[in-house]
Amino acid sequence: MWTNTSDVSIDHVVPLAEAWRSVAWSWTTAQRTAFANDLGYEHSLDAVTDNVDQSKGDQDPATWMPTVGQCDYAIRWVTVKWRWNIGVDDAERAALGNYLNGTQCGTAPVSLPTKMIIDASQQKWPLHKIVYDSTICELKPDSGGNQVPVQLSYERWQDVYNFQTPTPASTDFVKYPWSPTVYAVTFWPGGEDNWMWTPLSFEQWNTAGKPFPRIAGWIKGSYYYQWRTGAEIFVAGEDGIKHKLTGAEWAASGYRSFDYKVAEGFLKLTWAPEVARMTDVVNGAGRPLGYTEWAAEGFPTPSTVQRITGDQFYQDYGNPTVYYAGPNMNRPVTFAEWQAAGSPIPIVRNAPSGGGGTTPPPSSQPANPGDSVNCNSFNYWYEAQNWFNTYYPYYGDVAQLDSNNNGIARETLPGAP
Repeated sequence: MWTNTSDVSIDHVVPLAEAWRSVAWSWTTAQRTAFANDLGYEHSLDAVTDNVDQSKGDQDPATWMPTVGQCDYAIRWVTVKWRWNIGVDDAERAALGNYLNGTQCGTAPVSLPTKMIIDASQQKWPLHKIVYDSTICELKPDSGGNQVPVQLSYERWQDVYNFQTPTPASTDFVKYPWSPTVYAVTFWPGGEDNWMWTPLSFEQWNTAGKPFPRIAGWIKGSYYYQWRTGAEIFVAGEDGIKHKLTGAEWAASGYRSFDYKVAEGFLKLTWAPEVARMTDVVNGAGRPLGYTEWAAEGFPTPSTVQRITGDQFYQDYGNPTVYYAGPNMNRPVTFAEWQAAGSPIPIVRNAPSGGGGTTPPPSSQPANPGDSVNCNSFNYWYEAQNWFNTYYPYYGDVAQLDSNNNGIARETLPGAP
């Protein structure tokens, strides 16, 4: 007999933590409250001594059973779980089987309590329809208690919901001022990380009722970056459109962090109009940049330089024409351009020697590679052009990479201007 009420605790036959781990995480708050205070079934709650309650904790029969009344406890455990549609794991099932196998605890009939939670397959959840297509979603709780959208099948909509009309999902429509793409932002519960961003097709925009989008400062999936050769910040949207940001536009984005392209950029000679797209600024690797590509990149301002690493001026023996070879161009230069470049002494090709033939190249020149490469030797055009620029000033087109003699090597390779 208990004489001190402080020695008595109310025990949940199936502990709250056990229920949560099994399925209660998916219940509504009202369902969890009803389970915790279940006075409708005599075996859901039990008065025990506090030392028993503390000994049991949140354990299931696989790791804890009372020292007496084990058969009654096993029956209460199973019926409570049946009442609330709570599953059992393998270890728990094996432990209960030791008592409820028809031998140890007998075969007396058990009265089942009223069912409180229906089968999970029949559970209903709030329905929301995505406004720009026909998708209907159930808002179900995940293991963390957050509501997440799960696409509803037609069969479940018919059999469980009887074609219940869904609520339109809360949606906003946004775009960048420099892009025609309209994005739908569906505000699923849980904050910004759970919002669904979708670039809309014309059909989807039409289905949504042709909404007029508001101008956004930031759209999810945007990539911010800066080239090595300038202070300008660019953004590339999910639709592939690139844009050079103004100070106000970057502020509107919330001053998003950006990647610094440490090797890449754009260079322009101070004395020539051609621009080079540099894949390696420090080592002088790059290729000519055409207007179409420049526009597609958002018109980055090139850094102006007098010379580019590895470029060359050359001329044929006996010919006054001076040529320039660099990543941005390979062409004759005017006298004014040559002067603006600093009047560099050009390399002279094919100078005759005393014995007839050509003068051997000085030690600073590369050795003649001969016809040692072809189109298959390069993956990209700029690789072929760099090879061409290295040897052409000394030996001409020894590998026959420039079939039309316009100074551009292997124009059929990817990346050719």
